[in-house]
Amino acid sequence: MRLGLRLGSAAVLLAILIGALAARGPVLDALAAMAVVVACWEYSGLMRRLGAAPLPWLVYPLAVFLLLRHDAPSGWPVLDWAVGGALVVGTLGLLVRPGEALDKGMLRWASAVGGALWLGLTLGYLVTLVNLGAQVVPAAAGAVIDLRWLVIVALGGAMVGDTAALFVGSAVGRHRFFPSISPRKSLEGAAGGLAGTVLTWSLAAPALAHIPVAHAVVLGVVCGVAAQGGDLVESALKRAARVKDSSELIPGHGGLLDRLDALLLLGPVLYAYVSVAVTRLP
Repeated sequence: MRLGLRLGSAAVLLAILIGALAARGPVLDALAAMAVVVACWEYSGLMRRLGAAPLPWLVYPLAVFLLLRHDAPSGWPVLDWAVGGALVVGTLGLLVRPGEALDKGMLRWASAVGGALWLGLTLGYLVTLVNLGAQVVPAAAGAVIDLRWLVIVALGGAMVGDTAALFVGSAVGRHRFFPSISPRKSLEGAAGGLAGTVLTWSLAAPALAHIPVAHAVVLGVVCGVAAQGGDLVESALKRAARVKDSSELIPGHGGLLDRLDALLLLGPVLYAYVSVAVTRLP
């Protein structure tokens, strides 16, 4: 029964994701914003258990602002405004309620800014790349790289890697991998997951995103490490909070943050690659 519930929930989530990536523009922005708001809510619940509940009036608007920064007018210094506003408005805002400032005020401010960066900034990179569409790669003499397919390959590679890690770890896993954070993970499973991600990139990225095979292999390795690292980071947070899932929002899967954790660090990796390989980025 639980397996059927998990598969059903996964199918719904996958359909929503495919639809959003296909639509791009306002539809993707709206769905991504809703996802970030939910993730911030789950993150706030975890941090509250650790005694560092983020300031709600800061974490939600800052995360959404960072997510949708690509919609700002061309040349507008979005990150300057976001960081500056978080520093000035965020810290001075504590003084509006002196009791809040005295009761872990700076800790809650840091929790809010860190959460907004972790959730809004990272996913914002992916949304930006999808909405950009195709860009010219100078080193390839006018070749066009399809950024939407690049993101899709990255997401698919992370999913394949996660599945491969589960099967390989269950079959031959013997040596523990970060046992203090996630006792069930093994080195063999991690290696199998990385191999699955690299294989996905090697086969799919050159054909769909039109990047060189050598680039695809390197990106597969880096994205494989980033995806597994993102999963471990959220596992560490849940373990510190002494909970199994970030919430019970998705039947059979736990919370939305449990589904996003491996994808969060992919955004900065892909954006860094594209900013070097592609002619123009905002």
